[in-house]
Amino acid sequence: MPAPSPDLYQCAERGAAVITALLTVALVAGLASALVADYGAGLENLAGRRDQAQARWLARGAVDWGRNVLADDRRRTRVDHLGEPWAIRVPPMTVDEGEVSGELKDLSGLFNLNNLAPAGDASEAHAEAFVRLAGAVGIDGVEADEIARRITDWIDSDGLSSLTGGDEAGEFRALGAQQAPPDGPLAHLDEVDAIAGIRPEALARLRPFLVALPAPSQINANTAGAEVLHAIIPELPLDAARILVAERERAWFKDLPDINARLPQGSGPVIADQTAVVSDYILATGRARYGLSVVRMEVLLHRHQNWPDIVWQRIL
Repeated sequence: MPAPSPDLYQCAERGAAVITALLTVALVAGLASALVADYGAGLENLAGRRDQAQARWLARGAVDWGRNVLADDRRRTRVDHLGEPWAIRVPPMTVDEGEVSGELKDLSGLFNLNNLAPAGDASEAHAEAFVRLAGAVGIDGVEADEIARRITDWIDSDGLSSLTGGDEAGEFRALGAQQAPPDGPLAHLDEVDAIAGIRPEALARLRPFLVALPAPSQINANTAGAEVLHAIIPELPLDAARILVAERERAWFKDLPDINARLPQGSGPVIADQTAVVSDYILATGRARYGLSVVRMEVLLHRHQNWPDIVWQRIL
């Protein structure tokens, strides 16, 4: 067999070089494509974080606007009602690359569950008011009393069941609770869902009238619904409370004597440490969109002085 010629070796070497070059080009192209893709994803992530940060600032700006409105209101008057400017919802306003809106919702017109055990001690007076509230939404007295005791046991500090006298934690565990009772106040109304032994249907009826605020707190008779007024004012029938609410829309209560003067014969007087004509707790909600990011922020405000303090905030 004749020996391969030098030209053949040269052709093979050139072929291998071409293949190597093609593989190198393909590898470089793949790396470049991956780098470009990573760079694009990085830019998108960076833009997303920027949009989210801007949306949060806008939402917080709406909340701070609400704090300014409340501070101005507190300087002008010591009576709060739903006809005041702070109670008007702000429609969405267009800003550069987005929009922002906000609203202030009075929470002092609702029944504060933490009043059932202020400072960790059970309150019989507030438990009785809770039972009346539950009756107003169609829950019978036996079940209403049990619900009040379950919530009280969950937040009070004695560790004993008010229903059986036994261990609270063990009783709730037997009822299917996924956690031990905190033996402290509820931070948010949603936490009531963790309390075992309460029918969800009953809780759903009560929820529109309930709130979880630092205790003790008073209920604003100018913003409370008829069911809540029926609960906190002794011997006030529910129908009479509805009439009182309708009349209140034309002339807001100025003070506690004004409330007593308008109560029907045989009811009242109001319990001073449960009732007020001011709203000390307001939920400020800021909503914002910037670019592709949407943020909703809720902030609980306490108006114990002109400039409202933040109790808690959460981003939804």
